[in-house]
Amino acid sequence: MKEIIISIFFNIVVSILLKLYNKKSKGVSLVITYNYLFSAIFCYILFKPDLPSLNYSSAPWFIYFLMSILMPVVFLLIAESIKYTGIARTDIAQRMSLLLTVSASFLFFNESINSLKILGLLIGFISILFIFYAKKGDQTFPYTKLYLLILIFFGLGIINILYKLIAVNQNFSFTTSTFFIFIGSFIVGCIITFAQKIRFTFKEILWGIALGIFNFGNVYFYLKAHQTFKDNPSLVFASMNLGVIVLGSLVGILVFKEKMNKLNYLGLVLALAAITIISLST
Repeated sequence: MKEIIISIFFNIVVSILLKLYNKKSKGVSLVITYNYLFSAIFCYILFKPDLPSLNYSSAPWFIYFLMSILMPVVFLLIAESIKYTGIARTDIAQRMSLLLTVSASFLFFNESINSLKILGLLIGFISILFIFYAKKGDQTFPYTKLYLLILIFFGLGIINILYKLIAVNQNFSFTTSTFFIFIGSFIVGCIITFAQKIRFTFKEILWGIALGIFNFGNVYFYLKAHQTFKDNPSLVFASMNLGVIVLGSLVGILVFKEKMNKLNYLGLVLALAAITIISLST
């Protein structure tokens, strides 16, 4: 269970780092770019992909290409969302993107569906309406930034579906694919940073290292948790998503004094219920 707890902790630390950095600086794209560089280095050191002996012609390069664009772009949206809508809502939007993944599983991957799973999906989609609810002039939520949460929801949903396609690829291991995606994301991040004309400073390298450590640590311990509980993946799935939503909400509301309206709180409760039901249906 310690792997799941560490992964949840690292996930929340990433959000906290983005929140703290955004308060003081504007070069978040440079920090995210360095994050992918150091994540690739950590991935190579710990997973040791045997690059010379790989059959590169069988690699899913188009999926790598799509993910290399999506990951830094969505990461930038997450950073922007944390700045304006807070950690609580942003973490919930990230975790509820699993609804798209679950829907794709039986629409495109021929996975079985049952009444519990359908119920969980329905409650989940209703919860999103409440979580994203805001009206003009609402002091608890910047109405004009609602699009960030919507883009994160769909962006991460697509990323998770692409990861699922990688997972079923028999020619390349998941960790080797992750290494290539980190490298591609670093290159795309460099292009974005260059286009924004952000000035290079040593401070951004330090923030990038910190973000890279915790971002990669989140991925690493999540994979370790699946290895430890290989016969009970629903335990990892439920614990990770519920843990991030609960801890992220507590940190956002109690530490950073983020405000939510009553319907947002109802959405939070429904989101937890949806994840629990979907996990029980597995």
